[in-house]
Amino acid sequence: MRGSDRAGLARAVAAAAGSTPGVARLVAGGLIPAVTHVPGGTVTGVRLGTTAVSVHVAIDRFPLEPVITGVVQAVGAVLSGAHDERRVEVVVEDVEDSALRSGPFATGAS
Repeated sequence: MRGSDRAGLARAVAAAAGSTPGVARLVAGGLIPAVTHVPGGTVTGVRLGTTAVSVHVAIDRFPLEPVITGVVQAVGAVLSGAHDERRVEVVVEDVEDSALRSGPFATGAS
């Protein structure tokens, strides 16, 4: 894949994942940052691997499953449109405080 194609794909993946309901932001993650280096910078939260595209997110709502499913579907559509058969991996790196205050883990939640 040419550099410009790689950059465009990484940016499209980031845009699709970032616009998914429940995704607060894309994050670089821990010790090995989840970034894709592109001309002029990096795309944070997206790692274009050889067999999978990893998307690292912070979420702002519960339950997790619909958010993760939404990211997989959105990114999968981008990959499909690019005729790319890699699988989509979603890593939830962080949870926004607002999700904890209003979600199932809030004090007094049942």
